[in-house]
This record gives sequence, C-alpha cells and structure tokens, in this order.
Amino acid sequence: MRRFFFQSVITAFTIVGSIIGAGFISGKEIYEFFASEFSFSGIYLTFLLFAFLIGFTMQENLSETSEKAVGLFVSVANIFISGCMVAGLNEVYKSLFCQIEKVEILTVISAILIFIISCKGIGATEKLNGVLIPIVIAVIIIFGLLKGNKTAVNLSPKTYGGVVKPAVYVGFNVILSTKVIKKSGEKLSPPFKILSSIITSLIVCMLIWVISLAVVNVDKSVEMPFRKLFVGNKKLCIIVDIITVFAIFTTLVSSFYTSLEIIPKQNGVFVKIIVFLLALAISKIGFSSIVERVYPTVGILSYAVIFITYLLSKIFLKGQRARTFLPLKRKV
Repeated sequence: MRRFFFQSVITAFTIVGSIIGAGFISGKEIYEFFASEFSFSGIYLTFLLFAFLIGFTMQENLSETSEKAVGLFVSVANIFISGCMVAGLNEVYKSLFCQIEKVEILTVISAILIFIISCKGIGATEKLNGVLIPIVIAVIIIFGLLKGNKTAVNLSPKTYGGVVKPAVYVGFNVILSTKVIKKSGEKLSPPFKILSSIITSLIVCMLIWVISLAVVNVDKSVEMPFRKLFVGNKKLCIIVDIITVFAIFTTLVSSFYTSLEIIPKQNGVFVKIIVFLLALAISKIGFSSIVERVYPTVGILSYAVIFITYLLSKIFLKGQRARTFLPLKRKV
C-alpha cells in the first residue's frame, strides 16, 4: 500500500513537471488563460477537467491504430513545446547571466544535457521531477502569496472566455503529457491512478490560483509577468529565475521524451538528432509567440484528438480491455 501511495505521488510530481514549464512559471501562460478573466468557477472547472482527463488517460487502453494516431500528433506538438521551453530557458539565462555575451551557448548546452536525460526514459524523468518539483511548488506558493491580490477573485467569469480558455488549457496540457501520464501511471492500480490524478489536479490548480492572483494586474505586454513582480528585489528575482530553470528542465525533459517515443529504434539516433535540431529552430520564433499562437491551437485540436481516438478505441478493441496496471516489483 505504501509503495503504491509513494508511486502515486511521484507520478503526480512527474505529470506536474510536464505541465508547469516556462510559460507557467513566468506567468505568461497563466495570464493568457486565467488571469485575464480570473474566477473561482474557472479554477474549479480546471480542477475537474484535469482530474477527469488525467484519470481517463491513465485508465484508457487505445487500439494500435488509435495509439499511433495520438502518438504522431502528440510527438509533433511536443516538438513545438520543446522549442518554447528552449526559448524560455534562453530568456531566463539572459536575466541570470546578463554579463555573458554568448548566453545562447549555455542554452544549447543545457538543452543537450536535458535531451540526453530524456533519452534514458521515464525512470530518469521521474527522478528529476521527484527532486525539483517539490522545490518549485514551495517557492511558487510562498512568492505568489507575497504578491497576491486577494480582491481579484470573482465567483464566475464575465464572459464565456473565462470558461473556454481554462478548458482549452487543460486539453492541450493533458494531450501533450499523454505519454508521461500513461508511462508513469502504468505501475499503479486503478484506485491509485485516480488518487494520482486528483493530487496532480490539486497541485496544478493551487499554483494557477496563486500565480493568477499575483499577475492579474500586470501589463499584458510583459514577457514574464510573474518575474516582473520581483525585479525590484535582486535576491528574490534570482530565486524566481532559478525555479523557472528547474521548471523548464522538467517540462523540456518530458517534451523531448514524448517527442522521441514514436521514433522507430532502427533509425532512432538520426531522427532524434533531427527532432532536437527542430526544437532549437522553433525556439527562434520567440517565447511569447509560441504561447499566444501555438498553445490555443493545440488545445482545440487536443479535444478533437481525444474524442476521435476514444471512438476509434471502442470500435477496434470491441469491448476487450487489457490489464490496466503493472504491479510494483517487491523486494525478495
């Protein structure tokens, strides 16, 4: 029982790590999808959708045809997300190491290191998230509460955008993290899969809440609104930059891992290098541009993919269900 509970928490941290990347920690992503029309109803809807869709993704077994279709879409989408994370990492390094002229070299070196870790599989991803994510969660909550505007909370959104945007946000995050959710959660029994999905949803929504309250009154044009709040205090700003790097590392490892999962083993090395170079090329588009344009598009497509593949799985599986979990190995 303890081992399953511990694994459910590690799985939750791993999924959280795949969600809270550069856009999340910087506040840019949160401002776009939540803070612009912040409400209790929007957060509650986000909690329900995350818990349901993550639990559904862990439990559902797709047919081989559906699995390939989803895998292709998710892998391509994660290449764009990897590019976004690299762009975000470059922005953070510029603020941390402003005296270094060629800071892009440091970004590339970090990206290569992360790429190598992602190639080692889900075990390495879980270990990285198990160490870094608790630190990230603690700092965001403390710093967010310091700057939070408690009067900014509305019971319900003023327009449909306050409902649609959070729903879109949940959709693209779940579909982008599909491989991580399924791989990390496959060791759990069904009840602990549900527990892990609830823990994940609770953590993510709690972080969305505190960041939204902090950035709700920040100018929309600001590249990194959450960081902007601490610019006046050099020490606090450095801490925010460091946890942003941590969050980018965890999300980038998950994005690279997901992008590489669909690649056949016989020509894996060559294609993996191409994927890595594509992510670097996409990062040149710019951090804000990817968050504002690519994320909503992927979010809308995500629900279509989830719905279509679910129908296909029912048609091809014909009611046959495989085992939903692999027992944890016990020490003899």
